[in-house]
Amino acid sequence: MSISEEKLQLAVRALRELGAKRILLFGSFVESPEGARDIDLAVEGIPLNRLLDADVAICDILQAPLDLVSREEAPDFFEIIKDYGKLLYEER
Repeated sequence: MSISEEKLQLAVRALRELGAKRILLFGSFVESPEGARDIDLAVEGIPLNRLLDADVAICDILQAPLDLVSREEAPDFFEIIKDYGKLLYEER
């Protein structure tokens, strides 16, 4: 699967507008983008009631299947992702 850096940055911008304070790319796309079947993103800071909006917006931007993990929804999994995911954005 090929996703341009421009599309990825548009997705980051959209997630930031929804309140994301940290965004990580993880999963198969980090290891082998061409072999990936979906995009895995982990976010921190987006209210749970906005996650569906975030998912729809990012799928529309990337035009690819998406797995969106929220720290607020899965804090233990998010801590694991922090260790091996690629940081795309972090509020300072």
